[in-house]
Amino acid sequence: MTDVLSEVAALKAQVAAMMASNTELSQEVSSIWVVYDPSKISVWCQKTDCPLLGREVTYDVVKEEEKDDGELEAIITTGVSEEESESGDYDARIKRVSSPKIKHHDLGVIASFTSKKKATDYIEDYFRLNRGNFTGENAPEIGLSEIIVTA
Repeated sequence: MTDVLSEVAALKAQVAAMMASNTELSQEVSSIWVVYDPSKISVWCQKTDCPLLGREVTYDVVKEEEKDDGELEAIITTGVSEEESESGDYDARIKRVSSPKIKHHDLGVIASFTSKKKATDYIEDYFRLNRGNFTGENAPEIGLSEIIVTA
């Protein structure tokens, strides 16, 4: 246990020395500039097949066939599409919903910066690099907010 405590103390001393030697790290940040997209705020859906989460839906289907000795045999096929499962060839079907495929930041945050200039430069670069991918209806609604840090 004393080895761990001595290692933690040594790491604290190293961080303090780095902070003292580097003026950029030692400056206290008075505000943070946050670039966010309100259309990409994380959501909670009560439905398992909510379209906002991009879950994949497949079906497990069961077909019962009689064997030569008179017993029933169940053939289970997994990962069948909805169209194929509704074909009527199966005796039962079970819906399977995958885990969410789309996950956004809880507040829609894309990036954060210590100055307004860096944040606005990021937004300009973001739109310049992606201008071929955006049309009028799918263009992001980028916002910029200042968060004032008080402690």
